[in-house]
Amino acid sequence: MLDQLTRPARFVTRVLHANVSRPARPWKLNVALTYWCQYRCETCNIWRRKPADELTTSELVSFIRQNGGVSWVDLTGGEIFLRPDIAEIFDAVMTGWRDLVVLHFPTNGFLTDRIVAAATQLAAGPIPHVVITVSVDGDEALNDRIRGIKGGFRKQVETFNRLRALKRIQVVFGMTQSRFNVGRFEETFAALHAECPGLTVDDMHLNVAQVSEHYYGNADGQAVTAPAEPALRELRAYRAHRERTRSAAQWLEGAFLDRLPGYIASGTTPMPCHSLRSSCFVDPWGAVYPCITYNRVIGQLRETGMRLEPIWSGESARRVQQEIWDGQCPQCWTACEAYQSILGNLVRPFRAAASSSAGR
Repeated sequence: MLDQLTRPARFVTRVLHANVSRPARPWKLNVALTYWCQYRCETCNIWRRKPADELTTSELVSFIRQNGGVSWVDLTGGEIFLRPDIAEIFDAVMTGWRDLVVLHFPTNGFLTDRIVAAATQLAAGPIPHVVITVSVDGDEALNDRIRGIKGGFRKQVETFNRLRALKRIQVVFGMTQSRFNVGRFEETFAALHAECPGLTVDDMHLNVAQVSEHYYGNADGQAVTAPAEPALRELRAYRAHRERTRSAAQWLEGAFLDRLPGYIASGTTPMPCHSLRSSCFVDPWGAVYPCITYNRVIGQLRETGMRLEPIWSGESARRVQQEIWDGQCPQCWTACEAYQSILGNLVRPFRAAASSSAGR
């Protein structure tokens, strides 16, 4: 019981620290466990890779044990449930990151039994907030066409419904708005509502397609992003159906959505980004990047014995973090990178913070 109170308190302390100075370690990590994926999504080219020599179980366990002070972790892929050692990884997360408050991971939902088994394991553990996003791109016909796998929609719905039955697990559908499905949110919601009784718009997260050379492999951005006007119309309709803020999570999601129209219209990150100040991205080989968007390798964990501190504290990380605050990065606004920026800009006015020194 005491742990359920002290973890959030340490989380708040770390967030406030990042508002006024660069912490000695990140409080949020985005970690890609694998780039293997059995889907063939049109918005993402991760599935085209045939990765080899990804971080082993022992390397990942070592990384977790040697890098404490983490309050929020996003585990991503590829499809993380294609790793045969996923249960061992989750066990290491629960026992090794003792300050963890939020664990989030997306899934394509296809391996229902493995996903539910892992969620059951996590539900019995000490992490206060376990959030699972089941990806969806449309109603059955549209979803399976965009995602390139027949029967995907049926598995995604089954996985969502079974996860929703678990206590201490929060599950949402995640829909990425792209040129392939813009304007189709309402019919997608209707199709999901028919399969998932009691579903509300608040059970769905709407994101917009992003461009990344090193992560999604879709650097020709116009091939995936939706035209601005229909994207903005759909976003306004989505916002109108969401409930008013009742929790910290809803406030954070609302703050993300409030700034999404400005990003869609301008292509500019709407506040100083906290990549390399509050967070960083680790790929399946242990390469450390600022985020999923900026293709700048800061260091290699395999060269530091899986220790993040020498990379995070190095001159390269400090220099690139200042570049990001100066707007010299590709610019993005996606939830896995935006949430820490919103929390990291609570104390100082957003634009005033951009001119401050990254190292202060």
